[in-house]
Amino acid sequence: MAEINVSAEGMRASLSEALDRLRKANSDYFELLERALGSSPVPIANQAKEFCAFMQRNVTATFDLGDKLVGAKDMQDALKLQADFFQEQMRSLTDQGRAMSESAMKAAGGMFSPKA
Repeated sequence: MAEINVSAEGMRASLSEALDRLRKANSDYFELLERALGSSPVPIANQAKEFCAFMQRNVTATFDLGDKLVGAKDMQDALKLQADFFQEQMRSLTDQGRAMSESAMKAAGGMFSPKA
């Protein structure tokens, strides 16, 4: 039984290290994307930045779930973590959809307003 626990702990450590490397790569990617959007002359750059912020929050939430799952005590704990994550992501998706719709409406309204 001790061998199984050592093996499980080794697996958890390996998964945690892999998640840390993925987080770093993800952070580097979003920094690069933000710099590119910051220097972009495209009129929808602000909306793209907002969308990227949503993506970054969603990816971070997924990494956080991975961290929690690595530490799950048993299958029931893992299933509860996943159910909680799913509910939170649905709430987040609703909020993000609303914010993106408002942003799109503002951008569209600006396209049709009279120029002075």
